Amino acid sequence: MRAQLRLQNTWQVYARFSGISVAIVILLAVVQILFVYGADRFEPRLLAIPSVVGILFGFMLARMHLLRSQTDLLNTFVEATQASSDHEEAIRHLLRVIAEQLRMDGAALYELDQAEAGVRRLRHYPPHRASPLSESALRELSAFSQEKGRSGTCEELRSRGLDSLPACLETVGLSLPDNQRGLLVLYRHDARRKPPDALERGFLQLSADWLSMTLTHMQQQEIIASEREQNRREKERAQTTLESIGDAVITTDDHGRIEYANPVASRLLGEPAAHLTERPLEEVIRLEDETSGELMSTRLGSSGPMLPDASHHADMRLRTANDQTRPVQLSFTPILNRAGDSQASVLVMRDISELREVMRRLDYQARHDALTGLLNRPAFEACLEDQLRSARTHQTRHTLCYLDLDQFKIINDTRGHTAGDELLRQIAALLLHLVPERDIVARLGGDEFGILMVDRDIEEGRTLAAEIGRALASFRFYWDDSTFSLSASLGLVEVSEASESTRLILQQADAACYVVKDTGRNQVRVFRAEDEDLRDRVGELHWVSSIPDAIEQGRFELWGQPVRTLADDTDAYLEVLLRLRDSDGRLVRPDTFIPAAERYDLMGQVDRWVVSRTLAYMKQLQDAGCRALPVMGINISGSSLNNDAFLAFLQESVSKSGLPGDRLCFEITETAAVRHLQRTARLMTEMRRTGCRFALDDFGSGLSSFSYLKHLPVDYLKIDGDFVRDINTDPVDLAMVRAIHEVGQILGLTTIAEHVEDDAIRARLAEVGVTHGQGYGLARPEPLVGPDAIRQVN
Repeated sequence: MRAQLRLQNTWQVYARFSGISVAIVILLAVVQILFVYGADRFEPRLLAIPSVVGILFGFMLARMHLLRSQTDLLNTFVEATQASSDHEEAIRHLLRVIAEQLRMDGAALYELDQAEAGVRRLRHYPPHRASPLSESALRELSAFSQEKGRSGTCEELRSRGLDSLPACLETVGLSLPDNQRGLLVLYRHDARRKPPDALERGFLQLSADWLSMTLTHMQQQEIIASEREQNRREKERAQTTLESIGDAVITTDDHGRIEYANPVASRLLGEPAAHLTERPLEEVIRLEDETSGELMSTRLGSSGPMLPDASHHADMRLRTANDQTRPVQLSFTPILNRAGDSQASVLVMRDISELREVMRRLDYQARHDALTGLLNRPAFEACLEDQLRSARTHQTRHTLCYLDLDQFKIINDTRGHTAGDELLRQIAALLLHLVPERDIVARLGGDEFGILMVDRDIEEGRTLAAEIGRALASFRFYWDDSTFSLSASLGLVEVSEASESTRLILQQADAACYVVKDTGRNQVRVFRAEDEDLRDRVGELHWVSSIPDAIEQGRFELWGQPVRTLADDTDAYLEVLLRLRDSDGRLVRPDTFIPAAERYDLMGQVDRWVVSRTLAYMKQLQDAGCRALPVMGINISGSSLNNDAFLAFLQESVSKSGLPGDRLCFEITETAAVRHLQRTARLMTEMRRTGCRFALDDFGSGLSSFSYLKHLPVDYLKIDGDFVRDINTDPVDLAMVRAIHEVGQILGLTTIAEHVEDDAIRARLAEVGVTHGQGYGLARPEPLVGPDAIRQVN
């Protein structure tokens, strides 16, 4: 404390005691000289020594008095400040002791707010007495104290224009927390009482310093308590978060020993959390590379392969204490000190067993027909491509059989789709029974099947195809007490090193099959280049000529259907749809001519026409002064993806249009994207440099391998409508939609649900978390409106 009870400014005490002592000693000396020694007269010079003795004795008595007063005041101060461990109670007690010790009516502690020029009474004694000083008087007292370095007397304060002051006033300035000034004021209304002496004023200053220190300490204690409470809440919040998240979290010290493991980690490792702590991490967790099986190091800085840091995730295999393995996705983050050295680490693991199972089911779903369990068309085409490559490399020969049921439509129409589905399942089982295990059987669509006879030339294939035809002719289908017979038309084509492409092989087999249908059915026909009937069949295909004519004659039209945000019905983009008018002016459904165009490689022409007309339409809107150009979604077919010149055409068209690239979104079906994966990835990469976006269409129905998705730089993932349509009635569809959405979220993609036909589907999608949708329940396809209509909307 800066204030101490010093024996200074006490000359009155010394003078009083010295005077009394000198008087007593001189009196005794005079009595002794006159009466004891019987002197006749008194010499004044004889009083010098007694006077000196009296002065010294007086100084000694004054010193003793002051020391005793000082001791009493110090004892009073100590007793007052230590009377209670509660700081508030100690302050109130000290104010009372100060007032009583200095014979004052009251004591008050004020805070002078320098920023707001206000005064606030903090503590006072007696507790409920009103303040004896006005706010202006208090500020003047503080200014006088700072100016003079001492308390002002009432006369000095009245000379500064302050009235209505108490008879006696003592003030002491002190420092308060947050750089505020304080004022300790003692007042008395009775002027007859003795004013405080120097020791009492020193006691007052000592008390003021203690108050300043105590108030600062109290604020510091409040800050510490607040920070401790905040830290406690943050710790509880972090603890609750760690215990509630779905990932396993393990923290270690700088020696690699486990400090904490959340409940998920305990379940994942198969041991209680209490058994995991204080154990070395490498003793508890064994991580293996999924590909090589190599043991991965879990110690930061140890030798051997290292775990990834937090910026990358790695898929590994976890081997638990009971020797079980499961796939996990993990990140390993070192906790660094200021010097950059690792002091501890955090290991986060996510069990991806369920995700892997979902991906496996998605992959199976993508490669197999949901009804029969056979391979679907994309998977079959991939197998055919492999065998064609084998034929070119090893000069082997294979046979492709294209099989179409002859009487299926009759059964399907007369007995319903349920009977038709059951018939297809039985035919699939029969085909698998008839062909060797090495042969590949697939459902290509509807009532069409494909059989790839591996390592069989065309004659061996023809023999096996004849056996299959006879088996199908003798097959009987029983339904509702009815018996049905059926047959099949089979078209064959040899797969050899001379074959041009899988597309042409399928076209040739398809053509051979349909020639059989046209020439009596229930036969086997081998495609041969010199076969006139097959040449006629290929040449007579209606759409081969109709589609180019439609382009030439301007009978194609652009329609649009928006992709909308489910939350507020705002448009994300407008998908461009193609419509065709026949020679009579009637609209032809796209599913009538698009498959033919795809089958006979006409989609490249169609895609170029759509791109050109869409860009011209947007340029027309821009030139007409439309303030906000819509984002247009343009579909690109597999044929265009497989054409190297299409990318150059697309880049040139967008560049010449002068339109911003972010106003274009290209949709590619997942089947086409995977079939031409490298070309698709290249086209996406090049066009994204101009700002264009990409959507992967019909996801979930035809993807050959789910892992291809992460190699394609797409923005939107459109869930196939077959999963969405029955989402409220089919739990499998609901699970598939949820799984696809979750995978899309992991990859950072926006998921769009197709076939949103009603509000019930929309509500269920919102529950799943899907944010965008497209379908009749949101908006029906409409012809693209012209600039006048756009201006009116704007």
